[in-house]
Amino acid sequence: MAEETGRRYAGRDPATRRAARRDQLMAAGLELFATQGYTRVSVKQVCDSAKLTQRYFYESFVDREDLLLGVYDAVVAETRHQVDRALAQSATDVVDLAQSALGAFIGHLTDDPRLARIMLLEVVGVSPRLEDRRYRVIHDFADLILAAGMTSSQIEDTSAPEFRLVAVGLVGAVNQLLVDWVLGNGSHDPDAILSVCTGLFAASFERFYDRA
Repeated sequence: MAEETGRRYAGRDPATRRAARRDQLMAAGLELFATQGYTRVSVKQVCDSAKLTQRYFYESFVDREDLLLGVYDAVVAETRHQVDRALAQSATDVVDLAQSALGAFIGHLTDDPRLARIMLLEVVGVSPRLEDRRYRVIHDFADLILAAGMTSSQIEDTSAPEFRLVAVGLVGAVNQLLVDWVLGNGSHDPDAILSVCTGLFAASFERFYDRA
């Protein structure tokens, strides 16, 4: 077989073809997990949607949960990229930082509701491995808030233990407002969510402002 002997096929080497098949499965997983729910989707459904055999599924993923983790990590990575880029272009005022970062975070997830559903709902409670990964992601975004605080011209000391508690709490607040948005239980206007979250950030950080 061309795949097994390392020959090129249709101008692509085996590694390139494997990567392309993995991308097809990831795209199918994103669509199906987000629209039908992870628990309702089988490996066969993913393969049928990707137009690949199950042999190729197990070439890239151990099982269905492994695919969900891959999709989740991809969504998180792209969301983080959007936030990092927004922060790099932001002023150092706390409100500007919050507006930029939150605008990128909320905008990215609400522009494609599938992303919000994967990141905030479908991975919850699936397994200890995914719960551990989700926990680390929450704290990674809290660390991002801490780093943004260090660049602010208004915040005097981000080393106070309370500052990290505030950062973790704010990540949780933003996530919950977006969960309500996904489920249709909260505001249907992402701009309203952004406005509320920006206000929460500004008010929460006020105690750390440099009053000099």
